[in-house]
Parts: sequence; structure tokens; C-alpha cells
Amino acid sequence: MHPLAVVSARKRACVQPWVIGLISFLSLIVLAVCIGLTIHYVRYNQRRTYNYYSTLPFTSDKMYDEFGREGSKNFTEMSQRIESMVKSAFNEYPLKGELVKSHIFKFSQEEDGPLAHMLLIFRIRSTEDPEVINKIIQRVLHKKLKNAVGPPKVHPELVEIKKINKTESDSYLNNCCGTRRVASVKESVRIVGGTEVEEGEWPWQISLQWDGVHRCGATLINSSWLVSAAHCFQKYKNPTRWTASFGVTINPSKMKTGLRRIIVHEKYKHSLHDYDISLAELSSPVPYTNAVHRICLPDASHVFLPGDELFVTGFGVTRNNGYAQNRLRQVQINLIDTKTCNSPQVYNGAITPRMLCAGFLKGKRDACQGDSGGPLVGADARDIWYLAGIVSWGDECGKPYKPGVYTRVTALRDWITSKTGL
Repeated sequence: MHPLAVVSARKRACVQPWVIGLISFLSLIVLAVCIGLTIHYVRYNQRRTYNYYSTLPFTSDKMYDEFGREGSKNFTEMSQRIESMVKSAFNEYPLKGELVKSHIFKFSQEEDGPLAHMLLIFRIRSTEDPEVINKIIQRVLHKKLKNAVGPPKVHPELVEIKKINKTESDSYLNNCCGTRRVASVKESVRIVGGTEVEEGEWPWQISLQWDGVHRCGATLINSSWLVSAAHCFQKYKNPTRWTASFGVTINPSKMKTGLRRIIVHEKYKHSLHDYDISLAELSSPVPYTNAVHRICLPDASHVFLPGDELFVTGFGVTRNNGYAQNRLRQVQINLIDTKTCNSPQVYNGAITPRMLCAGFLKGKRDACQGDSGGPLVGADARDIWYLAGIVSWGDECGKPYKPGVYTRVTALRDWITSKTGL
């Protein structure tokens, strides 16, 4: 017989109820502490936006007429100097890193001298007392600007500051030329096969539509005038059949308006593409918004250098013989020197002083059909954008050794002034 198997009994381990209760209680305490710390961290690190309008009296060795015109070289230089002084003032405790924007939007000539009108935007922890913040900002401006190194010489004891709301802040910015809602642009995107852009990225872009159909691009240069290419109006001359559409989509648009009159450059030569520029007066002025406002026009003496990074935008086709796009697209391209562009393997001498080339000799990035008349733009050190060129012509789209050719705005700047007063 086989012996019977002996099964040893195991004693079951039992946890006392009070132990379970203690563990549960401690777990709840830990959870409560974690939640409390999270709430405190979020609340402490939440930021509130503070907008201020400030006036800064100063003394300059330059005459007001030299820097009083928005978009001019002297306006830019004077603005940059004063903005740098203000940024340096807030680069130390107690508001270090809290100033996100200082922007001069105009100068005025007062009895006691010139006055800089500036917008200041701060992002400060929401736990701070707003009244205390206001006093700190004023104290910092008055104290730190005393030690600011000019020129110009700022008079901090006369600096005034007033808190404003976001609507007022946006209005000041939107009435400036060349400002954008988006701080940075997407890198290396293309109109030909590229990506779409967001509202407010290029607020001066216009879709010109003949009988409701997109034909060309254009650029808003003030509330009543746009600039485009002359060839856009070669066959379509009746202004009453044209519509200017604003916004990043053709349908739906942000706003639309008709054209009162069209001015084509008197020396425009279609066969040579020379003097390819036109102006159109809108039937009614457009109100400036976050999504719609004007580009800066450069001085005739403004120099865009070979290699400068520029952007071209448009609703045109994304490939040869393709279809126009409903949403605006952008491409980053580089300015190419005229000597290279006039070489035999590129355009063999066809580039006149009224033209400039932009793109890449290897091709691929380019404007295309339907982008004609649209803007080629570049930014200055203050991130203010200027109209460098107008989409004019080229040999197909994105073809190697055939970069895009644009009307050179600086060469025709005086003509724009003679027709519009701008």
C-alpha cells in the first residue's frame, strides 16, 4: 500500500481592521497634501497680463522730423534705443523677466520737446496685488531710467503711465504698421506644397477677386490703399468688378470691400515685366483688427541685403497648373543678389533695377500662379515687418536656377508716395 500523503495546513495571515483603517487614513492625508500643493503651485504660477500706456519725454540731438515718421529708419533707431532702456530697467528684481513687450507706436512733438508713446505689457503672478504692481512699475521706471545711458536723454521724473485693458492695447498695436499677432513663424514651409497659416500671422494679405473668383494677391498699406502687381489688372480693368477680401481664408473671409479706382504704373511693360506695380483705392476704409492691418512701407533708401530671410504669402496653386487654395500659405526664402540672378544660367540679364530675386537656386521653395501681386516681407530688429517685394514673375514654380522675381518696392517707393501721399 502507498502511504497516505500528509497535507500540512497553512495558517492564513489576517490583517487587523485598525491597520487597514490607518493605511486608508494616511493615504487620504497624502492625497490631500498633493492636491493642496498642486493647487498652490498652479495658483502661484498663474500669470495675469497687465497692459500699460506710457509717455516718455526725452531730449535728442536729432530734429523731430527725422524720426517722427513711422516706419522710417530714424523712427526705428530711436524706438529701439528707448525700448532697450526700458527693457534694461525691468531686467532686475523685483520684476525681472516679467516685461514681455515694450513697443513705441508713435512720437509726438510737444511744447517741451519730443514725447515717446509706448505700450508696456507684463505677465505677472496672479497672487500679486494689482495696486502694488502699478506702484512698483512706476517706481522702477522713475528710478532706473535716471541711470539710462543715451542718446537720447530720457526724463524719468516726467514719465507717465496708465493701466489700460486688452482691447485698448490691441487697438494701439493694430494701428501700428508691420505688427503681427504671432511672435514667431513656422520654419521652412512652402506655398508650393506647404502648410497653412493661422489668423493674424500675415494681417496685410489680401485676396483680389474678379467677379468673386480669386485672381491675385495684394498688400494693405493703409486703411484705404493696397498695392499689387500691374499685370493683375492687364485684362481686368473695371474696378467695380473687383473685390478685396481679407483674412486667412477666402471663404469665409474676415471682411470684404470693393475697389474705387486702380492705378497701374505708367511705365509698366508686360513683355519685360518691368515696373510691375499697381495701386488700388478701396471703396471704403477698412477698420484695423487683430486679423487685418497694414504692412510698413520701407524708405527708398532702405536696403534689403542678399541672404536676408524673407517670407512670401499667397492663396495660389501649390504646384504647376494646380488649383488656388482657400487658406493662406507661407514660405521662407532668401534674397538673392542681382548679379547671380542675372547670370546666364539663371535669368540671363532680364533682371532690371526695379526687380529683385528671392528663393533658392536649388529650387523647391517658391511662389506660384495665383500668388501674383502678393507680399514679400522682411522684419527689422524690432520684429516690425516691411514690404520688400511684390510677386511678379518667374519660370514655372520651384524650378532649379529659376527663383521667383519680385517688384522691388524701394525702387518704386517715391511713385507710391506720389499717388497716395504715403
